[in-house]
Amino acid sequence: MNNFDNEKLDEKSEFPIGSITKLFTMVSLLILHQNKLVNIHDNIGKYIVNNHIKNLKIIDIINHKSGLKNFWNSASYGGSKIKYESATEVFNRWNDNKLIDNKSKGKHTYSNIGYQILGVLIETITGEKYSDFVKKNILIPLKMHNTGIGDANITLYNHQNKQLTKFEKNERSFASSAGELKSCVKDLIKFSKFIKLLTKKSLQMLKNIYVYKEGNDEIYVSHSGGITGGSSILRITYDNKFKLKNIFISLKTG
Repeated sequence: MNNFDNEKLDEKSEFPIGSITKLFTMVSLLILHQNKLVNIHDNIGKYIVNNHIKNLKIIDIINHKSGLKNFWNSASYGGSKIKYESATEVFNRWNDNKLIDNKSKGKHTYSNIGYQILGVLIETITGEKYSDFVKKNILIPLKMHNTGIGDANITLYNHQNKQLTKFEKNERSFASSAGELKSCVKDLIKFSKFIKLLTKKSLQMLKNIYVYKEGNDEIYVSHSGGITGGSSILRITYDNKFKLKNIFISLKTG
């Protein structure tokens, strides 16, 4: 439904998906783990040279239990003067900050910067930009043609119902591996098949990640997202053998 302009919307219309990007980040790490390029139970200091975060376990960062602060969210940030090219470039601006709140270690404390750091981990291990790794290892195998970085194929609006400025559009690049992707209904349906990219052992590991829930002989994988120009919800329901049962998708601008 279009309440803003005369553009036609369909299943290929691209919207910013914000923190649904985190699902792509955790799937990327499970792929790297099963390929023995990383062990998500290691301390991140084994792979990244940074004294501030070296003793944090990767799995705790994935589950928002590492104590990392959340310096940024879409409501308080709103944009960026710079268009960032990688998660590593974004993280460099945080390097001199005190990133950890020791009182919140072990507790679920949502942290976008944690997922930016996971993007740095992916880039460090692979030598590729986060977005390039996701494209090669998730988007292409699942034939997702309207997901990635870059401008959307529809006009996007902010909370004041005005077209996004360049400053506001750049917020996605700042969000990087915590929230930079755009996608569409057709592609998010295809994403529900990400389980084909994972081994049985990796699917067992997925059960220990916060996006996973079970109940009534069903499995739920879900996340929501919010960023300047878009809000989103993705909830995938499988049976207890990971056969797809249902998908709920909500994509909005404004």
